[in-house]
Amino acid sequence: MSKVSQKKNLSSIQVIKTLQILLQDDYSMNDLVKKLNADEPFPIFNNSVISKYINTCRYIGISIPKVNNRYFVSSLPFGFKLDDIDINTIKTLQFIVSNKMTKKNNSIFDKFITKLSRHSKRNITTINQEEYIYSFELFEKAIAKKVKIRLLFKNQDKLDCIPLRISQEKNKTFFEVFNKRVRMIDTNRLAGIQILSENYIEPFNINQVAIFKLKGNLAKRYQARDNETVELNSDGTITVTNTDENKEVLLSRLMRYEDLCEIISPKTYRDEFLQMLVDTLKNYGK
Repeated sequence: MSKVSQKKNLSSIQVIKTLQILLQDDYSMNDLVKKLNADEPFPIFNNSVISKYINTCRYIGISIPKVNNRYFVSSLPFGFKLDDIDINTIKTLQFIVSNKMTKKNNSIFDKFITKLSRHSKRNITTINQEEYIYSFELFEKAIAKKVKIRLLFKNQDKLDCIPLRISQEKNKTFFEVFNKRVRMIDTNRLAGIQILSENYIEPFNINQVAIFKLKGNLAKRYQARDNETVELNSDGTITVTNTDENKEVLLSRLMRYEDLCEIISPKTYRDEFLQMLVDTLKNYGK
């Protein structure tokens, strides 16, 4: 056998060893280096080599995201298929076990779910299960407690937000959350969810629609925001429909437009806006 063939065979075995370790648990890069070198006569694994082997696994369809600096196998291109009903049943069981049973039973169940996840095409478990429990019940618990959550995405992104509700469309499940605007997050994009200690204060004017009219040069140069739609009127004014913006933030912004702005609805916004104008005029003795 040529040296080139021997090198290729050795690399193939090292890729398999890397995958074998990743199938056991979730590890940081330093953990992987230590574990893979443990049975070698001398260190042959390093950050660069392992990164290359992980990318090789990804190339053949094995999903290996990195969240909080830890790598884990979230799904395989083979194995049995779980549908949404199966996943929801597992999540319900996970919630019952975590809240009703002993720590020993929790540990046994977590190991079972981890093994199940390795053979499924769907991501079931998350890393650091004691801190991050990917479940509908945890999301609903955050709503009840009025606390913010942190969503951990498989592409390593994070989003701190306010949980609103769980919805389903076209056989997909979404977490509806609020972060500057209402967002629909496909749960299949997530690697985990964490309840934060930070409470939020209502109201955030979720699903509140405000309509206002702008005129003059402001109407010509106004740049609509992501949560706004604009209609051009025959008299040269524009009508702006604004959704989900915090009332205090919106009214403060509209105050800058002075007499070029008229709030159409809701009436409570008109009344508050008028009172703000009256209070401002009082400061100037008018």
